[in-house]
Amino acid sequence: MTNALTSASPVRPSPLAFRVFLGGQSVSLIGDGLAILAIPLLVLEVSGSAYAAVMAAIPRTVGYLLVGLPAGALVDRLNPRNVMLTMDVVRFGVFLSLAVLAATSQLAVPVILALAFVAAGAGVFFETALTVAVRDLVEEERLVRTNSLLEAANQSAQIVGPGLVGVLSALWGLQVALLVNACTFAVSFVSVLHVLRGTGRASRTPSPPLREALRGVRGDLVEGFRCLRSLRVVLVVTCLQASANLFLAVGYLLVFYVRDTLHLGASEASAVVAAGGVGGVLGTAVALRLGRRMRHETLIALSAACLGTTLASLGVATSLIPLLVLNLLLGGSTVTAVVLIRTLRQRLVPRALLGRVTATAKVAALAASPVGALAGGALTTLNHGDPRPVFLAAGLLSVLTTATAWALGLRAGSHSAPGTEQEPTAPGASGVTGATTGTSGASGASGVSGAPGASGASTTPVPEADDGGAKAL
Repeated sequence: MTNALTSASPVRPSPLAFRVFLGGQSVSLIGDGLAILAIPLLVLEVSGSAYAAVMAAIPRTVGYLLVGLPAGALVDRLNPRNVMLTMDVVRFGVFLSLAVLAATSQLAVPVILALAFVAAGAGVFFETALTVAVRDLVEEERLVRTNSLLEAANQSAQIVGPGLVGVLSALWGLQVALLVNACTFAVSFVSVLHVLRGTGRASRTPSPPLREALRGVRGDLVEGFRCLRSLRVVLVVTCLQASANLFLAVGYLLVFYVRDTLHLGASEASAVVAAGGVGGVLGTAVALRLGRRMRHETLIALSAACLGTTLASLGVATSLIPLLVLNLLLGGSTVTAVVLIRTLRQRLVPRALLGRVTATAKVAALAASPVGALAGGALTTLNHGDPRPVFLAAGLLSVLTTATAWALGLRAGSHSAPGTEQEPTAPGASGVTGATTGTSGASGASGVSGAPGASGASTTPVPEADDGGAKAL
């Protein structure tokens, strides 16, 4: 990476402009929520095949596993603002095309699935660029608040989006729901264009051409892995996140447990699932309130321990009320951990490598989910259809891995108080120029730009040995 930097004062949008930006992203997240139900419904309407509808529900996870790592490397090389704008255009085009094709009865299942995978891949790039953009736009002491607000919008969208699809489809047809979905990404585009225009323009060279950016992706990924390995706390949290997702995947058995094991009705099963969504929204409030007062490493460990304890408790719950409370706690502890893990990475990972490390961590976490789901289903089958021992074992193992993570790095932490971290120089990050010492994140984030090293990497190395250190994390 050879992007040159010149010294310039950080540029951030005004509070009003930043609220416009957050509002636009909240609307965009509603679009993601709409897609959760709209795509499977569209496939079902066209094909009548339950198998095809299930296939339509997986592009997001598979898309992240396919393009997550290169997306992280490319976002580090390109301008996050341009990435976000481009991906909003792509997603707008996908859902507008689906709406038009649905209205003219020209849809086929392969076309729907292909477009769904394109939208999912675009979403991966957008989310990675958004993480970097938030780091650039927000002072370090406000990262928890911003991440909490975005995650609250995300959790709310997963509740509101599918319901909105049902209402729009019933009143005007599924094509109108798809058109509304497309419009949410247009709103996001306008908010990014309005708020981020000109930020960092004077302080950074433009993004390199895409062909040039693609040449060094492999080397960039190796550099990102080296950085992750050198940051003890971030590495331990990434391993904890992956193991937690492995055990959380048994949550896919929850509806089966409620219906087939406890013999409760469909309305009770829906209430239990909805309680998890409510818990997720409450979890963002917990992260916001406690994240200002306690070490993030401690809160992540407490959230993970609560998650494991709740999973184990699901294995002994036998009535509706305990199930509602436990799934609410499960959703809350999971989302609290998500917000704080994201904030911790933004605080500790050098700006030049944030996209790669974020994408690597998320790919590892998502890859664990299908493994856990398959293992949970197989073990339940071997136990004659009783998932209770599976919940109990998953919860106990989750608590054990949390205790291990605490001993290996979270207890010692990053050796600095929140808001005063120094950015370590990543191994091999020789292409980052214009490095500064001190607390670049705390002193004010710079305007959004994709130039690697946008915040300036500190010259303080990370001690390898002494440094501390369903829902899905």
